[in-house]
Amino acid sequence: MLKESIYAPGLARSKSPHAHAVKAAGLVFVSGCAGYDAQLQLALGDFGGQFRQALANVNEILAAAGSSIAKAVKVTVYLDRRADFEEMNAIYKEIFGTDPQSWPARTTVEARLPRKDFLVEVECVAIA
Repeated sequence: MLKESIYAPGLARSKSPHAHAVKAAGLVFVSGCAGYDAQLQLALGDFGGQFRQALANVNEILAAAGSSIAKAVKVTVYLDRRADFEEMNAIYKEIFGTDPQSWPARTTVEARLPRKDFLVEVECVAIA
């Protein structure tokens, strides 16, 4: 099989036509994740809560693919507000550690997100 669609059993499926992730060529490509919990509740108005939940969702999807966030090689973070950049960095270090050798490559973009209450969205590429 050239590619495999991945769906994390504990996460809701989007109404949009995309998989949680696709596994191909020894990598896992995780679609953008917002800060929803399993009950589709968003941490409204709380950037830190949304970012931590989005990263937890990424990790759950990676686990469903047989990987983990520790195997991330590239992360893209979409911020609704540039003002959240420093808090994002602090939380990022909580997840990925303080050793630069453990950090994946990263791009951070200020973007208009699909819903007005989204403060962050995260996508990731990891080793399978």
